[in-house]
Amino acid sequence: MSVEPVQVKEIFIDATYNTSKTQNHLYAIVSQELGYGVPLGFMLMEIHPKEDTKSKKHANEALECNKNFYSILRELGVMPRFVHTDKDFSEISASQVIYLRYLLE
Repeated sequence: MSVEPVQVKEIFIDATYNTSKTQNHLYAIVSQELGYGVPLGFMLMEIHPKEDTKSKKHANEALECNKNFYSILRELGVMPRFVHTDKDFSEISASQVIYLRYLLE
């Protein structure tokens, strides 16, 4: 099943956490077409096992990765009116930066 990017009005964003022994999170962006979930994109992000919270070495890495991921979908013509996320700060912040800019244009 394919989805026309300009027809996408809603997307769902989520990531896997602690589901494997590797230090990676799998992010997915899914749309809905005729009642079925249709994947629009996937991103695999390496997570540092022990980030030093007292330094800025890894500050905002997840946010920047998410912003880049969402930007690619936007370049492909996906500009939803609704973005569903859970309580992941980097998902919420990146979607606000990318999609609110579009809504304000």
